[in-house]
Amino acid sequence: MTILNIGSRRDTTMAAPPPDWKVNARCRAEDVDAEDFFTTAKAGQRRAREACVQCPVIVECLRQTRAFDVGVDRWGIGGGLDGLQRRALELEEWLGNRPNLAMARLLVSPVWLGRLVRLRSSCGSLDGMVRALRGDGLMVDVVTVRVAVWWSGGQAPHVAWRGDARGLRAQLVGDHLDVILRLRSMGARYADVAAWLGVPRDTGMRALKDILPGLETGEAS
Repeated sequence: MTILNIGSRRDTTMAAPPPDWKVNARCRAEDVDAEDFFTTAKAGQRRAREACVQCPVIVECLRQTRAFDVGVDRWGIGGGLDGLQRRALELEEWLGNRPNLAMARLLVSPVWLGRLVRLRSSCGSLDGMVRALRGDGLMVDVVTVRVAVWWSGGQAPHVAWRGDARGLRAQLVGDHLDVILRLRSMGARYADVAAWLGVPRDTGMRALKDILPGLETGEAS
């Protein structure tokens, strides 16, 4: 969602951005195509994200966009995140994990972006990135780094897997089952949990359906 389509609905869940923040939004520039924020084409989405990461009001835009997200469906790119990422961020907050958006903004600033991109390829996990950045003297947590990685164009999954369905199921059971069951008990759909995990929707849903039915009904797995 580009700010060109944001109206005056009040944000009741977080501090409201200042009323004049939209005038500084990058998506208002003449060289930015507003359609890129709503397309399903990868090239257009990439251009939208590139505009967002350069935007001085990306934090304000994300807050306002999330105030307009209704129900479980999310559409378009707003505040630098696509719909699935914003849904995953909502589930993070269900778990009590609230990002420090000012710190995330610092991580995608010219001073730190290069370091963040290198860590995306070298650390192999969000936890590893957190440890490395703390070693650099930054007080960061997983969800803050996750938002910054999304803003920088990365995937930021909680699950590092290589496309093998059996391996994914084993990893979910071994490393994430407690959180998955907690999210399901809070009303998260299979698609929502897959978004939170950061795995492809269809693959993630199949894996979750394979491992959860017996556990959710109290039967032996």
